[in-house]
Amino acid sequence: MNDVVTRLRELLGSDCITDPALADGYLSDWRGLLRGNAACVLRPRSTDLLSQSVRICHEAGVAIVPQGGNTGLVGGATPDDTGLQVVISTGGMKKIRTVDPVDMSVVAEAGVTVAELQNAAADAGALFPLSFASEGTATLGGALATNAGGISAVRYGSARDLLLGMEVVLPDGRVWNGLRTLRKDNTGYALKHLFSGSEGTLGIITAAAMKLAPLPVGREVAFCALETEDKVLDFWMKLRAAAEGNVRAIEYVSGSCIDLAKGEGLRSPVEATDHYVLVELTSSRPDAALKDLLEGFLAERLEDGAIVDAALAQSGEQQKQIWRLREDQTELQKKAGHDFKHDVAVPVAQVPELLRRSRADIGNGFPEATVVPFGHVGDGNIHLNVVLPTALGAERAAEQGKQIGQTIYDIVLSLGGTFSAEHGIGRSKVDLLEGKRDPVELDLMRRIKAALDEDGSFNPGKIFKPSQSEPAEVRR
Repeated sequence: MNDVVTRLRELLGSDCITDPALADGYLSDWRGLLRGNAACVLRPRSTDLLSQSVRICHEAGVAIVPQGGNTGLVGGATPDDTGLQVVISTGGMKKIRTVDPVDMSVVAEAGVTVAELQNAAADAGALFPLSFASEGTATLGGALATNAGGISAVRYGSARDLLLGMEVVLPDGRVWNGLRTLRKDNTGYALKHLFSGSEGTLGIITAAAMKLAPLPVGREVAFCALETEDKVLDFWMKLRAAAEGNVRAIEYVSGSCIDLAKGEGLRSPVEATDHYVLVELTSSRPDAALKDLLEGFLAERLEDGAIVDAALAQSGEQQKQIWRLREDQTELQKKAGHDFKHDVAVPVAQVPELLRRSRADIGNGFPEATVVPFGHVGDGNIHLNVVLPTALGAERAAEQGKQIGQTIYDIVLSLGGTFSAEHGIGRSKVDLLEGKRDPVELDLMRRIKAALDEDGSFNPGKIFKPSQSEPAEVRR
């Protein structure tokens, strides 16, 4: 192993990090729940250097853990504790290669953050639509490797839906250059979609070509109070019918979430209730029609009883304050106690039942738990999180958290849903994937893994247990 590190240091110089203090931030997940060790951390600044680094590791049989902005919530970018793996961060690859407002595309390297892409697109008079709370730190490569979703997915889709082409370093060090910006290209298998969502288990994304959209000029934000879960669905159905082409986001926020926000000094602009919906409409037209549309819609919903109160932001600052009620939830819940996250999705029609049954079953079985769900109503993706009090102690909280998770996943699957909507599998949900997915589906995935990474050296222990990366006949 020392020889490998020496060769990597000769190649990368100070971008081969062995100092424990400098490497520390790369060795745990964002929440600090999972931690590992590594022989070294690499920060190559070009595709060529990354390719050479992978080749050195491949020749020596050393496992690699790819890492983007390290904002994931399932441990997908965390090394194991052996100290024998090499972390390769794409954070040093920061070039935005092209922004084309005619072709409506951007080509950028994997270490560019989502926020940096948004700014570059805006400077060119366009919109990079991907958006989520960690966008200031999360990188393009990581967003694609996990197929990140976010608040705009209801209108623009997840990261995979914005993907035009990509450049990938394969487990043997070869580079696949598929950086095409074509909207239509039916020349065989769509390889780019294999790597999007693969969590670094099939290759390392080094650059990508992404779609842009017209830059919105008009923007309106409202916060609404509702009495029941069914009213939330009713509200969305009516909004979709009235303004589908303008809906950038429709976010559910529970009353328990707002209680946490109030405890940290944030203020809700509507009367207290158990359910809230945050709406954002956008338009490429700068006239007043968008505001009139939303005002009229909210007035009708107050009249027909779909909502009990509503506040329409009157300034950019008010819009920002309303969005904080939703976007600060990850930090607020982290501070509130032992926070257990459940990134689930069900068919949109089943969202009310998911919320009802989860609250009832968790409330009956775990009276000390606080259910704090929020998420994306329009695509059925609810972050059904649960906070247990700090006084419970870490060991007892972990035990209860596991039981609560099983309760939630049983409900989700009974409603035709999934236990991972946008966060991926990583280390945290390996057993769930193994136990809950169809055996044929699992076998197909293992065959793909074995074909592209025959040594199992790319991100071992993520998505699959290390010994289960190959199809059955390969293991025999």
